[in-house]
Amino acid sequence: MEQRKLMMIGGGAVVALVVGWLVLSNVAASKAEAAINGALDQHGMRGQVSWQGVSASPLGGSVHLDDVRIEEVPGAGVVHIVRVDIDDFVDEPRRKRAELRMSGVATSDGFSPLGDVAFVQASGRSQLPPATIVMQWRMDLDDDTLTLALEVDQPEVMKARLDLALERVAALARLSDGGAAPSAFAMPGAGGPRGRRGGPPPGLGMAFQMLELMGEVRLKQLEAALHDDGYIKRSIALHKRYAIPVLPTEGKAATQRDVRFKSDIDTAQRDCEKDLPVTDVGDRKKACATLIEFISGEDDSIRLTLSPERSVSFSELIEQAMQAPARLAPLLRPEIGS
Repeated sequence: MEQRKLMMIGGGAVVALVVGWLVLSNVAASKAEAAINGALDQHGMRGQVSWQGVSASPLGGSVHLDDVRIEEVPGAGVVHIVRVDIDDFVDEPRRKRAELRMSGVATSDGFSPLGDVAFVQASGRSQLPPATIVMQWRMDLDDDTLTLALEVDQPEVMKARLDLALERVAALARLSDGGAAPSAFAMPGAGGPRGRRGGPPPGLGMAFQMLELMGEVRLKQLEAALHDDGYIKRSIALHKRYAIPVLPTEGKAATQRDVRFKSDIDTAQRDCEKDLPVTDVGDRKKACATLIEFISGEDDSIRLTLSPERSVSFSELIEQAMQAPARLAPLLRPEIGS
């Protein structure tokens, strides 16, 4: 009898826990939805963004939106997102971080909006499966640091990832209204002050303000990576067919194209070894070999890393690029790998 009572009490406790969790989840979802709506109102986007469902963890830091619709997207019209996941979310005055994943990004016709990009269309495809986009950021104003990551996975084209480590980022926080740190939901500059009468147009003034403040930010490290998912192979096939002429008297067309393509690749590698701005000859040859293997389809991945000995301000980078481009490579110490 006692064992049966204990089982009943235990079962009741589990039911109570489940019910409590569901109630707390609904409360958390309501708070999350209100916070998102507030952020959209702040940046004048409330009428452009809608969703069918929202859920959140009662422990905080995790929000999920289902069937998101964004109106008036430049160049795409209406964009649908099957699911938006916001995890590890912290929005404090001095610390901000989050991971934002958008799964199933497509236009109203069901294809990826990236299919309208000229670079993507150059491989012969424009109707592509929906894309997945992931963004991560971590800002610590006490350390004056910011790390950013952006990953775009476009099936049948490429997966691209960019990682940035920045310092002296307090300037970015001043882009928001009143000098306060920006919301973790906000895009930098989205809520900035309007241009005064007699000054530049609001958009131009905001651009100048962003350029000025970005000049104070310092680059600590950058890594960019590409993984081919069909783009390179289709581009090579199109190049061989339409850019390489063949002669009926010189044998099979496919053989002529392969021979000419290999010759072009060999020439590109020699040119790379002469022109690539890497000081060490051995490193330059290795970097060029990696680059040629990628663009020739022999390897499906490539990675570029910039690791300056000291963090470099964007204003210095712009100045060097305009006045002494040859100094950029020793300053940034680029490395190319697979």
